[in-house]
Amino acid sequence: MKKSARLAMTLGTSAVIVSGVFATPGATAETGSAGKPVVAAPLLGFPAAAQANSLPSTVLRSKAGSGKCVGLANRGSTANGTPLVIWDCHFHPDQIWQGNNDRSIRTLAGSGKCVGLANNGSTANGTPLVIWDCHLHPDQQWRFAALGANTYSIRSFAASTAKCVGLANNGSTANGTPLVIWDCHFHPDQQWNLPESPAAFGFAS
Repeated sequence: MKKSARLAMTLGTSAVIVSGVFATPGATAETGSAGKPVVAAPLLGFPAAAQANSLPSTVLRSKAGSGKCVGLANRGSTANGTPLVIWDCHFHPDQIWQGNNDRSIRTLAGSGKCVGLANNGSTANGTPLVIWDCHLHPDQQWRFAALGANTYSIRSFAASTAKCVGLANNGSTANGTPLVIWDCHFHPDQQWNLPESPAAFGFAS
C-alpha cells in the first residue's frame, strides 16, 4: 500500500487520507473513485469557506496517548475562546487543521479561525490554547520543530524563551484535557505526530 493512501478514514460520504492527500467519495484506500491513484484535492465534505487555501489538511496526534487527536471543546464549537483539547480521534472537522504559510494553525471547522493563546496572548506556563478570529499577532504564530520521524514540538513565536504546546494536568491523556504552553521539556505530551512534513500543510518549521 502506498504511503499516501495508507490511512483513509470515511467522513460521511467523503474520505480523507490523513497523510495529507484526499480522496473522492467512494474511493478506496489505494485509488480514487475512478480507480486512479489518489491525488491532492480540496477536502470534500467540509465547507469551502473554512479552507484557507488549497493546501492539504491533517490531524494532529498526541505522542503521549494512542489514538488521541487535537480538537475543539464544547462539541467542536468554533466560538472565539473555545479551548483546544485532546480527544479520541474521530476526524470530524474540528480535528482537522491547516496552515496558510503565515505561521498560523487554522481549524477547518470554521472560517478564519486560528489557534492562539488565551488571556490576551499570555505566554505564562499553563496558558490554554484557544481559537479566535485570525489576527496573526505573535500569539497566533507557531513553529513545528522536528524531534524525530514525523514527530514535532509546536513552539510559540510569542514567547521570548522556548515555550511548547503540551497537555495540562501533568500531561494527562484523558479526553477533554486542554492544550497549554509550558517551558519546552519535550516529554511525550509535548510531542505531536504529523503524517508528512509541516510544510506540506502550510505550517512553519
